[in-house]
Amino acid sequence: MLVHTPSVRRIIALTSIASAVLLSAGCSRGTTTAEAEAAESFREPVTITNCERTATFDAPPQRIISMNDHVTETLIQMGVGDRIVGMGYGEQPDPLSETAEQFRAIPSLAKEYPTSEQVLDLEPDLIVGGMRSAFDDKNGLGRDSLEAAGIATFLFSEYCGQGFPDISLLENDFAQLGAILGVEESATALTEGIVAGLDTIRACLDAAGAQPVRTFFYDSGEAEPLSVGGVGIGNLIGDYAGIENITAEGPKPYFATSWEVVGERQPEAIVVLDYGSISAADKIAFLRNHPVMATTPAVRNDRFVVVPLDDFFESSRMVASADTIARALHPEAFAG
Repeated sequence: MLVHTPSVRRIIALTSIASAVLLSAGCSRGTTTAEAEAAESFREPVTITNCERTATFDAPPQRIISMNDHVTETLIQMGVGDRIVGMGYGEQPDPLSETAEQFRAIPSLAKEYPTSEQVLDLEPDLIVGGMRSAFDDKNGLGRDSLEAAGIATFLFSEYCGQGFPDISLLENDFAQLGAILGVEESATALTEGIVAGLDTIRACLDAAGAQPVRTFFYDSGEAEPLSVGGVGIGNLIGDYAGIENITAEGPKPYFATSWEVVGERQPEAIVVLDYGSISAADKIAFLRNHPVMATTPAVRNDRFVVVPLDDFFESSRMVASADTIARALHPEAFAG
């Protein structure tokens, strides 16, 4: 039986609605009563292992610095936005609608990452990073240095070095965050919404008998292209969206390949990541005029899909990116 378009949209909408309910429920913390009580102390200390680092929390952190915008959105969705005392990458012009009000109320520390002085001045008890670059030793923000100063750290496991093999990585990260922050129910609801959204997209494709489309991910680069390897979240999103990543041999989430390799593999579609000073339209124009890429079915058939880079991180935005790609490349699965 064909799963029609409204089912997918409904799952995505429900994910947003669930997040909004979590934000508005309960007392001023934006959590349920039980979670608000848990925010003061644990019955027992909580111990986690994150990126091979073991840490024990005697009480839920109350002064959080979020180093990346997708982390900020995730923490708000879990109901702890009011505990964020400052954020890096705080100039996100288009935060998720259900997080926008709280997002804009959080002090932005820097266009990118704050300095160590800014961080220490705020006396945080937890710093959460969404990329390895958030904890840069050169800037005095290495995890060893911060933890020596009595500041706990947490890094989204996408950047622990093992890639993003499947959605269980997100499930574990969000469960750990929920446990150390005392908001297990909110974290579980958020995770279940993300998993349900991705599974519904895959179910639509399976029901329609959709075959994977050979696709090239274009991040950037003119002398050589930066593309998506087989170990990152982009590859996982592509799998849910009905894509065969033509550069899946890449050992990193993003890696440099060559135009000759891409041309030889004749992609049928191209996903263009939209960010930075070079617009997606300019990237597409470059690809259309490139002598190698002009020979590919993707360019000849004008089969481009544009996705914001913000939607290619470990967060609820994964559902939107998978949905965008799947609808563009497999419209037959969503007809009716």
